[in-house]
Amino acid sequence: MEQILITGSTGNNGKAVLKNFANTKIPVRAMLRDLSKAPIVADNISYVKGDYEDEQSLLEAMKGIETAFLVTAFEPSFPSKHAAFIRVAEQAGVNHIVQLSGLGADTSSPIDIARWLGEAEEHLIQSSLDWTILQPASFNSNFFASAEEIALQSTISAPFGSAPGATIVTVDHQDIGDVAAKILIEPSEHIGKKYVLTGAEKLTYTDIADILSEVLHREITYLPISDEIARQGLLNAGIPERATDALSQLWPVTREWGHTIDLSNHVEQLLGRKPTLLKTFFRDKARQFSKKEA
Repeated sequence: MEQILITGSTGNNGKAVLKNFANTKIPVRAMLRDLSKAPIVADNISYVKGDYEDEQSLLEAMKGIETAFLVTAFEPSFPSKHAAFIRVAEQAGVNHIVQLSGLGADTSSPIDIARWLGEAEEHLIQSSLDWTILQPASFNSNFFASAEEIALQSTISAPFGSAPGATIVTVDHQDIGDVAAKILIEPSEHIGKKYVLTGAEKLTYTDIADILSEVLHREITYLPISDEIARQGLLNAGIPERATDALSQLWPVTREWGHTIDLSNHVEQLLGRKPTLLKTFFRDKARQFSKKEA
């Protein structure tokens, strides 16, 4: 009988959690909106259909579950989806939720994404459930959005000021997945705790371009662009206007305050190893940042 439920298993973070359980003796259940998109096939992993806007489907997905990993996309519906899941989890008898949140979560923040994160955290904290909250920095996997540009133009453009560009802190999605899996297996040791998850480096965009140059064996250059050009790029990529507006709020904040973000040792404390370096991430995913052969 599965006692652990994992949501978001087709996304980078949910899939990273699920990878920890593949082909182990631990039976887990993963919730999907489309069962045809099951990302990992293993004897100990089952899939169930569930939708945050269909509470009956959530109730079915959580039958017999003791511990759940909760993650949804950072968008305007983020707080309401978390609220629905938490409400049904209480009805279903779930004991503990491990929630993926983010740095800067604050219900009073003027930054939309930070406020959404804070509201979602508050729904869980005020519930009757035991909880653990993970607050990751920006994801290494966010660089996939620049993969085509890096491959074809040998530039990485971003609205983070003239070179060297703003300082940022990132974390690898597999580190997040490893931390979440450890807590899901032994939740009692982590009740009521918040963990800040970062890598081990504070990097400027010029640093990032230099790392890419080393890994890809060709010169990659950081190309500063305006907020308006960056915003139009998101819209052209199909990002909804409301989400684009929320993301664009982060750029001036990062330019002004990015260097003040502290590195956390929580990944190392929980996993007994150093966080994954950005260089390692780019090396492992080098094919995605390289020009495809004709």
